[in-house]
Parts: sequence; C-alpha cells; structure tokens
Amino acid sequence: MFPNTYLPLNIFEPRYLKMIDKALASDNRLIGMIQPRGINNNNLDTSLHNVGCVGKIIKFEEVENRRYLITLKGLNRFNLIKEITNNDNFKVAEIDWSFFIEDLEEEKIKEGFSNLKLALRKYFEVKDIKVNNEIIDLCQDYNLVDQITMICPLASEEKQLLLETLSITKRNALLLSMIESYTSEANISDVIKH
Repeated sequence: MFPNTYLPLNIFEPRYLKMIDKALASDNRLIGMIQPRGINNNNLDTSLHNVGCVGKIIKFEEVENRRYLITLKGLNRFNLIKEITNNDNFKVAEIDWSFFIEDLEEEKIKEGFSNLKLALRKYFEVKDIKVNNEIIDLCQDYNLVDQITMICPLASEEKQLLLETLSITKRNALLLSMIESYTSEANISDVIKH
C-alpha cells in the first residue's frame, strides 16, 4: 500500500477480524501494512521490513461467514521502531513517520507519465496481462506510479524498494527502469528461442 492509493481487502482470518474490530472501535480507524522479509520454517513468525504504510479504513462491509470487506486509503509511510504480537495474535507496532512527512503533501511532478504508460503497454503484452489501456491512458493522477506498483506482478522486494524510495518522481524513474528491464529480458529471450 502506498499513500493516496486504495486497497480493497477481504478479511476472514480470526486474528485479522479482531484487528479490524479494534481499528473500527478506535477514533482514527488506522491499519499499518508492512511486508514480511520472509517466513521462518514454522510459519508462525516473520521478520518485517523497516518501512510500511498506514491506511485508514474508509469503507467497511460485514458479509456472511463472519468476513469483512474493507477498503483502506493509504495515508503515510512509516519506519518500524518495534513490534509485538498481542494477545489477539496480531501485531501492534511503535512507528515513526517523521521521515515520510512529505507523504501528506501532493508532490509536483516535473514530467508526465507518457514514458511509463508506453512501457506499461509493452510490459502487459509481454506478461500476457489483459488490461484496459484506455483507462491507464486517461489517468492523470500524480500517484499513477504507486497505483501501478500495487497492481503489477512485481517481486515483493521490488515493491519494497519502490515503497522506500522517497519521492514519487524517483519512484517513477525506478518503476520505469524495472518495467523496461522485464520487457527487454523477454525480447532477448524471444531472440534466443528463434
């Protein structure tokens, strides 16, 4: 999750249902999202990356079978100070978001997204992903980079690198480089096959 993006979630695991209940009972309805570095052998505990993003529950629906459908709006990235697993078996954390205070302001983008949009067309074609290119072409949001990063099937380490990149302008350049490298690798692979 990135600032100013929207993340729909289907919550069904008991510990996360308790976490959502607690968040909904609070005044701010905040949830922190952070990627694991890896899962240990017993799948019970994981180490976490140092940077995540806080999101606010902006939409909530309880459905049959004790499930929640929620939408989080990304607000601000944070640095993880420390975390513990509480008695309800979900993690709570002490965080610091002062390093990412600029997330609260809309960054001025010096260039458009035409190069990224062109690279995305090639990338989706190479990956055989069906998308509505007209919607992407019409998108003028300053955070198109973050929205695309969330939906593209990039490796989790690549997404983490993008999350930790401070400015959206630099994320745009980095994402463009990643997408172009995937496309050129596929083109090289096609040449070798023929």
